[in-house]
Amino acid sequence: MKILVCLLCAAAALLQAPSASAFCLLPQPRLVCAEYFASQFVVEATLLQTEVLHDKNDPEGISARLYTLRVDGVLRGKVVGRIRIYEGNDSGRAPFEWNRGTKYLLFLFYLPGQKSWSLDGCGNSRPLSEAKATFSEIELIRAAHGGGVIHGAVIKEDLATRVPGVHVEAQGDMGAHAAITDERGEFQMKVPVGQYSVHVLGNRASFKKDSISYEDPERIRIEPGGCVQVELDEVEGTR
Repeated sequence: MKILVCLLCAAAALLQAPSASAFCLLPQPRLVCAEYFASQFVVEATLLQTEVLHDKNDPEGISARLYTLRVDGVLRGKVVGRIRIYEGNDSGRAPFEWNRGTKYLLFLFYLPGQKSWSLDGCGNSRPLSEAKATFSEIELIRAAHGGGVIHGAVIKEDLATRVPGVHVEAQGDMGAHAAITDERGEFQMKVPVGQYSVHVLGNRASFKKDSISYEDPERIRIEPGGCVQVELDEVEGTR
């Protein structure tokens, strides 16, 4: 039942969204303080070349695009020279246009199967000309010395209803920290740097990581100035 609901939600999202939009993981919007630490590289780069890739079984169709970019600046990680970004011709591609000579701010992770880098189409990658606010947030993250924030939401098994008034606890290196979900079923808690696991307390139902949650609530790492985003889903039949 759970799998069927996920598939139906995904299909509905794809049908309603513009063709350049991605089917997004949850919660949304993707926070800069979360994506920054989840990315292997955060770079400024200029697009040099676009290569169109065709499916061998459908030579007329476009299966993906491969972008070659020059790295102009590095905000996270270590990389120099040129990089290649693989982008499938599907709903997960970037919501902006790729134009030769344009500079971009990119949050990247590696795709071993394609031997290239990729980005989250629902994240904070964008043309440099539109990234002023994102740069400001990155500056605050890099200057931070304290802990960070755990953001999340608690939802029922039908994926449509969020649960208010639920007690949530983060247990970790520096002890336990608690929060209560608000009227939207969302919570946040400030915690020191360290490793944490997040659980719902005092509820008849059991909750686990939602299948489309960004981070695993059982394995959370908070960096100075960082944050994570989790979605806890009711386990079917536990009430």
